[in-house]
Amino acid sequence: MRRSDREIKDPAEIEEILKRGKVCHIALCKENEPYVVPMNYAWRDGTLYLHSAREGKKVEFARQNPYISFCVVSEWEVVEGPVPCSWTTHYRSVMGSGRVEFVEDAAEKAAALEIFMEHYTKGPFEFPKAALDRVLVWKIRADSLTGKKNV
Repeated sequence: MRRSDREIKDPAEIEEILKRGKVCHIALCKENEPYVVPMNYAWRDGTLYLHSAREGKKVEFARQNPYISFCVVSEWEVVEGPVPCSWTTHYRSVMGSGRVEFVEDAAEKAAALEIFMEHYTKGPFEFPKAALDRVLVWKIRADSLTGKKNV
């Protein structure tokens, strides 16, 4: 990291950013074609959870190459300065990478969706079988995590 003074080394702060964020951008690559897409997500115990339709461009990319990178930003504010080159941005972010596994077991899928829903709202939740059958749950164990901030 070029600006080591901005590196977040505290694992608790990295966890807090991942739990506070609302959008996760994932980066995929298939046959040298990059693809980045924002997604709703959840984070628990070193695992990133996503969900999507069972088909589509991102699913196609992930099935061909299951290694992804991701980024979550929990705060973002542009701070004006007296001249354009003196402006800055205050932020806290986490970048990571891992390998996608698609969850097919209905009980595991429901448990993952429970974690996902808890990220955005309070439960309890019920997932009808038809909804579980339609959704594709992504599970990514983080191989690496890097935090950075300017606050």
